[in-house]
Amino acid sequence: MTSDEIEFLPKKYREKRKSHNFQVSRLLLIVVIVASMSAVLLYQLAALHSVHREVAMLDEKHSKVMQLMQDVERRRVEVAVKRHHARLLTFLDHLYPKSQVIAAIANPLPAEITLTRLQVSVEQIAAANAKPASEKGKATPQGHPMELDLKQLIDETKSRRYTVEVEGTTDDTSCLYTFLASLHQAEIIESATIESIDPQQRSDGSEFSNFTAHVKFKRGYLTHFETIVGRTIEAASSQEDLR
Repeated sequence: MTSDEIEFLPKKYREKRKSHNFQVSRLLLIVVIVASMSAVLLYQLAALHSVHREVAMLDEKHSKVMQLMQDVERRRVEVAVKRHHARLLTFLDHLYPKSQVIAAIANPLPAEITLTRLQVSVEQIAAANAKPASEKGKATPQGHPMELDLKQLIDETKSRRYTVEVEGTTDDTSCLYTFLASLHQAEIIESATIESIDPQQRSDGSEFSNFTAHVKFKRGYLTHFETIVGRTIEAASSQEDLR
């Protein structure tokens, strides 16, 4: 054993120093662990705070979106109600499409024919296989009340036939027959027939004829008219929105 390896310190002191060094190392390790855990905890707290803030922003945006959706749904219901109301009023104001009746008969009107009177009459037609529905098995119709009223009015109108009595004069009876034959091409006209022709003579000696004709319109054509009215209302609503 060399002189460098000779230990002059007591054994008890050496053990005490080793124990002190071990405690210091353990304390440093604990400090490092606590510091690391604190850093991780602070990071998680910051991340959690950021998440809470994002959740709060999302909740606010969700509330705004839900409010907008409720506003849109309310406006949609209001528009639907106004549309049903407008269609019902239009139907009640125009029991049959007068413009289409006049257009079908007088557009185009030959130069040889002059109309002096148009009179509309309504003929009630019962369906051949119509059976009254029993109240017990009758299903309750679904939909808006005004929409159901309009549908009922249209169904009732389908059981009627509109006939227009046409009176006028013509200088050429052959042209009159050609004109009535052309009326059959109109979608809403069922038939057009001559009821009477009364030849007349003017003071200058020229001849002409007074005539009476009956033009029958198809049942159910108001369904097409209601569709046209609906498109017109939708177009008007779009123009109103643009303004």
